[in-house]
Order: sequence, then C-alpha cells, then structure tokens
Amino acid sequence: MKKQTVFCAILLALFSSLSATGTMAGAIEVFHADSLAGPLKAMKKAFEEKNKDVTINLTPGTSKQLAERILKGDTVDVFASSSPAVVDQDLMNKKITGTDRDAASWYVIFSSNEMVVITAKGNPLGIRQIADLAKPDVKFLRITAEKDLATGRTVDFLKKAAALEGNPDVAQKIIDASAGDPSKATSVPETVRAVKEGIAGAGVVYYSAAVAAKNDVEIIRFPASVNLSEAIRNAALVPGTAANTKEAKDFVRFLVTPEAQAILKDSGQPPLIPAIWKGEAPSDVKG
Repeated sequence: MKKQTVFCAILLALFSSLSATGTMAGAIEVFHADSLAGPLKAMKKAFEEKNKDVTINLTPGTSKQLAERILKGDTVDVFASSSPAVVDQDLMNKKITGTDRDAASWYVIFSSNEMVVITAKGNPLGIRQIADLAKPDVKFLRITAEKDLATGRTVDFLKKAAALEGNPDVAQKIIDASAGDPSKATSVPETVRAVKEGIAGAGVVYYSAAVAAKNDVEIIRFPASVNLSEAIRNAALVPGTAANTKEAKDFVRFLVTPEAQAILKDSGQPPLIPAIWKGEAPSDVKG
C-alpha cells in the first residue's frame, strides 16, 4: 500500500507540474511571424532529428499580435519576429502582466527577407514590373491586416519599385484598386492562397512565403534598392514566459549554426553571418 501511495504522489506532483507550466518537458512552444513558416518548418524537422526527446510546436501569426500575447503571459519558449523593432518596442525590458519578469532582455537577429510579386504558375498575365499590376486584366490583392507589418511594407515596396521604373504615380493607382473585401483584413498566407487558387492574379508577399509556395506560384524579384531587404530582419529570443528554457536556448542557438543558415538560404531567408546579438544574451545561447 505504501508503494502505491508513493507512486500516486509522484504522479500527482508530475501532473501538477505540467498543469502549472501548461507544457511538457521537452516541448518547445515557438511563436513566429507568418513569413517564417517555411524556414521554421524545415528547422523543426532538422532540430527534432538531432534531439529525439524534443518536440517543437509552431504557432504562426503577425509579430505584433504574438508579442501582445507574450506580454499578457502566454507560455512561449521561443519568439521569432519579422522585425527587431517589434521586440525593442513591445517586449524589451517590459514587464509581463501581473509579474516582475521582463518579457525580453536580449535577442538575436539571424536572417533577412524581401518583398516580391507572385502570380499564377507560368505567369500567364506576363507580369514583369510593378506597372503591369495596373493592367485592367490583373486582379491584384494587397495585404491589409492592421497589425501585419507586411501591410506597410507592401505599400513602401510598390512606391519604391514604381519610382525606380520611372512611373511613381502608378503605385497609388495599384494600391487604391487592390482587390479584396474592405471589411476583412488580408494576411500573407491569405494572399498566397488567393493567387494559388486563381482568386487573385497577383499579390505582394515576403520572398520566404513565396518560396514555400514555389510549386504553385511564379516569383518576380526586384533589385535590393527597392525590395526592402535592408530593412526586413528576423529576430529570435527566449521570452520571460518560457517554461522550458534549456530546450528553448538550444533551439535559438541552433538558428545561427551553419546547418540552420543553409535552411534559411534555401527557404528565401538569407541568413545574417555573423548574426547580430542585442542585449545581454546568456553565454549558453551565444556559445
């Protein structure tokens, strides 16, 4: 009877521990920007193959909305944002609601991205430049979600690219005529899906999102001077709400290894070499 009592007590303690953290040991809860879906899916596979006792759970969304969830106390082991500015403004040295813990005290900038135009496979509309998006037969879908950084980036990209082509006025024409339901915000994944399914003839998305759908869409890239590649950076960190900090640190450290950098390159997210560390990153993360 004593053995049964001890065994039950151990089970109860284990269950209580899991309930308190909201996650199991060996599981890494990763919040990430939509634009990082392709690279992180590949990294999840590579990391789990090296760490058989670890499971990575990926939750996509817009960087600002995910940051808000962390501030409210959601259990997150790793946060990968499509903008260091979101980390700086919304998380760095900010207290998690109802606690004295910092939401973030360090982060690493590990890759970049760019804005591209996508159209149906084979490019049946013959889109070669921004001005082509203004053609009457092109149904252009624009990202419009209020807290999605891609909304403003799309507008900036269109204006810069149109100006480079010597036709700056066409950008506003394209923006004003963009398809979509004004009452329903459009995201990066929805734009990709609309082009794949023929609902829209073209859209502007992140290069990584386009690469993830490369079997179903054509990708039109633009010069670095206008594609915002200098401004778009991806940052990762272990938030103050992390439950499994050891595994989380291991995963962030993996993001800057040659293996992960090769994955990033193949996924349309050119790695930053060397990575840029901000704040006081723990020594067991930087290696």
